[in-house]
Amino acid sequence: MKKSYFPENGIWLKGNIHSHSTVSDGLFTPSELVRGYMEQGYDFLSMTDHNILEAHDDLAKDGFLLLTGLEHDIEYSPDKCTHVVGLSMAGKNHTDYLCKRYSAAELTDQQMVDMMRADGQFVSLAHPVWSRMKWEEIKDLEGCHAIEVYNNGTEHLCHGGNAEVLWDLLLREGKKLFATAVDDVHVADDLYGGWVWVKAAERTKEAIMAALHSGAYYSTMGPVIHDFGVENGQVYISCSNCREIHFVTYSRRGKSFFAENGGSLTEAAYQMEGSEAYVRAVCVDENGRSAWTNPIFFDERA
Repeated sequence: MKKSYFPENGIWLKGNIHSHSTVSDGLFTPSELVRGYMEQGYDFLSMTDHNILEAHDDLAKDGFLLLTGLEHDIEYSPDKCTHVVGLSMAGKNHTDYLCKRYSAAELTDQQMVDMMRADGQFVSLAHPVWSRMKWEEIKDLEGCHAIEVYNNGTEHLCHGGNAEVLWDLLLREGKKLFATAVDDVHVADDLYGGWVWVKAAERTKEAIMAALHSGAYYSTMGPVIHDFGVENGQVYISCSNCREIHFVTYSRRGKSFFAENGGSLTEAAYQMEGSEAYVRAVCVDENGRSAWTNPIFFDERA
């Protein structure tokens, strides 16, 4: 029996869920960001300015959707911090909620995440490599829905945007954690390098948020994932032309597939052995750009 990870019905919507405008420390005004992402074929955007929840509902037009969001910060030193992105359905505009950069003496990382979860936000740990977070700090933090597997801005800044290894280590600890790919745009070089494709029931903010919370999306730098699921004891994937497809799992070692003789791959399948806690897939195109599925969880720990 074939069971897709993505809902049978719905529409695919493309979005960036981490960006900054002139409201905080970004180069572009909110209207400039909206215009740019619309021209690039995006369906939705969240302007997650630092410690400010602003809806920007007045900029939504022609079916383009804006999710209310913020990036909440705790600064430990000039070189160390914890940043967490939250997407909200509260509809708050210039609210006092969390509109402050806290010091470590005022708030712990866990208290910050707990406050965001209490508000109903979709919570994602932002660029932990760039933030110089210690493994113990990452491992002990509870309540995040996702981790930024790829952050275009910090990758361009200092090769600090890829957290795939940390994601797997957290999954091995039994955490049920999705991933996101984002721009984290501050300047022009950050634009259009990482995004999510969400399988939403309809073109509404509520449907996008529901899809994020359920994991009905994938993250990408370019490759397109058409389907991902389980059939007859195999985890399968179909995608756009790629040179590599990797199935990543634990405690088994997974499996990798490579295109031969300059060709390409558009599908692959991994035969499960029965002890996998989770299986996720990575597709890599000829330019080295990756797309990541969320994990399918099989273990009760997750």
